[in-house]
Amino acid sequence: MVRRLPPRMQRELERVIDELCAGELAPGRNLERLRIGDNFYSVRLNRNFRFVFSILDDGIGWAIAVGPHDTAYEAAERSQQ
Repeated sequence: MVRRLPPRMQRELERVIDELCAGELAPGRNLERLRIGDNFYSVRLNRNFRFVFSILDDGIGWAIAVGPHDTAYEAAERSQQ
């Protein structure tokens, strides 16, 4: 999933994951809970790209999808089927 991203988006994803782990998201990241499943979240990498992840019961994050907005959300929805 990550290897297919352009290098710039790979670096941005790394920054977002670091920010999430530190509990300090940069302004404009727009962390939001999604309605597609329990504990699914989306965070903005840039204007077009999103990182969708889930928080498991034990508090561990699980990457679901990363990519353009609609593509990432569609992949997250498919993961629920």
